[in-house]
Amino acid sequence: MIGRRGKALIILYVIFLAVLLLMCSTDLIIREPEREVYQVAVIIEDMRSDNYSNFRKGMDQAAMEFNVDVHFITLYEKLDAQQQMELMEREEQDGADALVVVPADEGQAADKQMTIPVILLRSGLAEGAAAGNLIIDYEKMGSQLAYEMLEDIPEDAPVFLLVDREKQSKPDFLFLKGAGDVLTDNGHSIEMIDRKDADGVKASLESLSVKSGQKAVALAQNQEILTEAAGVLANSPEAAGDILGLYGRGNTMPILNDLERGYITGICVTDDFSIGYLSVREAVQVLEGVSSPPVVMDSYYIEKEDLRKPGLEKLLFPIE
Repeated sequence: MIGRRGKALIILYVIFLAVLLLMCSTDLIIREPEREVYQVAVIIEDMRSDNYSNFRKGMDQAAMEFNVDVHFITLYEKLDAQQQMELMEREEQDGADALVVVPADEGQAADKQMTIPVILLRSGLAEGAAAGNLIIDYEKMGSQLAYEMLEDIPEDAPVFLLVDREKQSKPDFLFLKGAGDVLTDNGHSIEMIDRKDADGVKASLESLSVKSGQKAVALAQNQEILTEAAGVLANSPEAAGDILGLYGRGNTMPILNDLERGYITGICVTDDFSIGYLSVREAVQVLEGVSSPPVVMDSYYIEKEDLRKPGLEKLLFPIE
């Protein structure tokens, strides 16, 4: 039999175990390490939110993985560099730990002196004060698209660039330069058609066969003009009959739908989901003292038959 002393020891042991269990369950002894929540502000250069659907999905994924609170700010006016500088300063003063900036003016954004890390999404490797850079090589993208065009269009087909010089950004310029250099080197005549001078994209497209005397190829400066041009071809049989192909860049849902319907022949796209994800990851790495070289993103050529290929489908339509 257990004596009084033994019973007392058993009771003390049970009480000790109960107290130990209580202390562990209330984090009095074993405390889970608290993860710091980083505040990252994302300042994009215009208000076309559909351009950033996949980009935001990538950022949201990274925010969950790296314990980041991400919030977005858009400019009131497209390409308003001064306003963007003011917003960068405001977010710094409001307590943001880091900024991700799609610059309206790459030079100003790169040279902007800040006390918090700035990750730039830009089109060149220019030096500056930015803590990190994700590079989209638009000139290379234009060259890539032009080489694909050469596979499809007749050797003597003229190529018309549908542009809006008043709204031409640096990426627009580099994209057209890359494509134009390849096309002219391979014997194609190049002419720019400014939609302001031609009284809109519709008039521009309808005038191409008159200007060239034959069916022509159209290449859009940006996704806004590409979407408008595809809409013209969908609603104007006269214009569509004079166009051998319509090409451009961008992967908004209207562009992908027009590609599937055959109004757009081919596009170059970037992996916007990965760009969003990597920009947040880069910000966290800088905050934690990890340095890395600029990340140069790939671009991909897409035709109608590519839309449902497993790898490209995931790139174009990432799951929420």
